Amino acid sequence: MATKPTHIPQDHRQFYAEVVRLIQKARKARSMTQGALADHISLTRTSVTNIERGEQKFLLHTLLDIAQALRVPPDSLLPEHYEPQKEQIDAVLKNTPASVANWIKTAVAKDGKGQDDGNTA
Repeated sequence: MATKPTHIPQDHRQFYAEVVRLIQKARKARSMTQGALADHISLTRTSVTNIERGEQKFLLHTLLDIAQALRVPPDSLLPEHYEPQKEQIDAVLKNTPASVANWIKTAVAKDGKGQDDGNTA
């Protein structure tokens, strides 16, 4: 039985690429090998290699295990700022009434504290 290819939208690929870059950076800062990290998180070295290459996705609890093994806060392994592209927002909202779409776009333009990021008109 053939498996379905996984399609990950471009913005998600960029997100995952940044996450694995941060994992690899933290691992190297600790002078930890992929094998040692794998031992700490109960995965194979091959799995860690594939994760760092972006060839293998992982569950959220694995990110927590990785952070614990590297002795870093879990949020340090996530991109600081991740936002969808304007075109993606427009595509999702294309059939939404203008007043609702404008409200959503304004909310998306605010940072996580409800503060305007200064980039909205």
